Amino acid sequence: MPVYRCVIPEGSLTYDQRAEIATAFTDVHCGLSAAPRNFVQVVFLEATAGFELPDTHGSGTIKADTPYFVAGGNRGGRPPELKAKILAGLLKRFSAIAGVPTDQVSGRISEAPASWTMEAGKVLPEPGEEPAEWYEHAAVSG
Repeated sequence: MPVYRCVIPEGSLTYDQRAEIATAFTDVHCGLSAAPRNFVQVVFLEATAGFELPDTHGSGTIKADTPYFVAGGNRGGRPPELKAKILAGLLKRFSAIAGVPTDQVSGRISEAPASWTMEAGKVLPEPGEEPAEWYEHAAVSG
């Protein structure tokens, strides 16, 4: 948790671009939320125009009006301003790395209570209440 599903046109991104986007998403999310880096999951789904995607942290489906779409699912409890900053950062980095105009990328972040989610067999605490040992692997490699 969080899970970011990047819906992309078939064959549009290379493996290296996907890897770079995954790292960038981790940097954005953890840089703004202070969540442990090992929590962030990024998945790429290839789809055709007009796709519908189940909303894993809400109800119903997500319909995008752009070829590239980022569907985030996070723990609830963060201020709306922080959620907006995270989404803006994700979309900006995605656009830059993918080499597509910003008007071709959209997204949203849905939330669910922390108590609905498990990580490594433990129910997650509210954002900011994680024990210190969860940050042991927080350093950026490189």
